[in-house]
Amino acid sequence: MSVDETAPLRVLVVDGNPHARADVISLLETSDELEVIAETSTGPDAARLAERLRPDIVLLDPAAASQAAPLSRSSRVFLLAAPEDPTVPTALRNGACGHLTPGAFTVRDLIRSLRDASRVSLGLSAREAEVMDLIASGRSNGEIARQLFLSEKTVKNHVNRIYSKLGVGSRATAIALWRGMVSVLPAQD
Repeated sequence: MSVDETAPLRVLVVDGNPHARADVISLLETSDELEVIAETSTGPDAARLAERLRPDIVLLDPAAASQAAPLSRSSRVFLLAAPEDPTVPTALRNGACGHLTPGAFTVRDLIRSLRDASRVSLGLSAREAEVMDLIASGRSNGEIARQLFLSEKTVKNHVNRIYSKLGVGSRATAIALWRGMVSVLPAQD
């Protein structure tokens, strides 16, 4: 996979209800930041598609929640379910990053959830996450410093701590991790 910070995030949508699946796909297609690369109605099909296509994000309906664990090894997984749905806690324990309520979330909500999940799983502080958001949007250190009212040296210190925490040596790889493209990194021993 190419580590290109301008490439849209690749999404696999898994929902047994064809109308609900079409609604989610229609929502996602309104964004230049996301690209639906496949859709399916079943968990086993999702696992096969994810193995072959390596999506950045998988959106699962509760019927496919049992696939959260294997899918979360190479993708950020979000369950499409109401908060009170009994599958939510199990899916979260099995590797899902979070859940989104069908019909009530926006593209911005999905991207915000993805970034929040990345921040927590990557161990960044709130300020480092703010700097990383600006890096991912293409800002230079000088631009970040001006926007956050920091010195450029402070921004460089934040960037160095971010690289250290992420175990990366380049902006492109840091952005790929931040955007949830975990499959681009080699396995760590």
